[in-house]
Amino acid sequence: MSQRVFLPYRFLLALSLGVASVAAPVVAPAAFAAGSPPAADAPLKLKKLVITGNKDVSTEEIMAALPFHQGDTVTQNQIAEGVQDVLGVYKKKNVGVSFGQKMKFIGNKDVEVQWLIGEQAAQAPQALVVDEVVFTGNKKVSTADLQAATALKAGSEVSNDTVSADQQAIQALYKKKNVSMSVGMTPTYPTPGHAVVTWTIVEK
Repeated sequence: MSQRVFLPYRFLLALSLGVASVAAPVVAPAAFAAGSPPAADAPLKLKKLVITGNKDVSTEEIMAALPFHQGDTVTQNQIAEGVQDVLGVYKKKNVGVSFGQKMKFIGNKDVEVQWLIGEQAAQAPQALVVDEVVFTGNKKVSTADLQAATALKAGSEVSNDTVSADQQAIQALYKKKNVSMSVGMTPTYPTPGHAVVTWTIVEK
């Protein structure tokens, strides 16, 4: 049994945790694919890599931190690792950042990636409260079991740590039930300071 965790995500805003904060970048795996996306470890040619929104950190600095560039063969897992490399650059420079990603699969051989960066000035921590937690794609594991295994509930405060802990709890539950899967989280913000957390699960 194997488990894959997809870290890239679309339009995930930072959780306002201070100047050096970064939001954990995760997304529904098929968010930008027509039909089923390639496997996370499938080789793809990076046809395009576009970076927008960065000012305090130059595109050259970002590209220098990456182990791959446009035209290279990559996997989705390697792209996810590249995101972490970029976030590491921002952390080193003590610049707060929100990070979004769009992925477009062209057949099962090529991929186009756009990174949307929002740089943040220093700010006081601000609580982000959960209005609702939604699970989608789960058929072999019940929503009730997932709710029991995770800590985020309506009224809970969200942080990178709580999201990461719940992601690990979901993985552990599926492992216990011997079901392979991948999981991603996409938040929406109905009102300032409030979030709806949607976990998208792809069972194997």
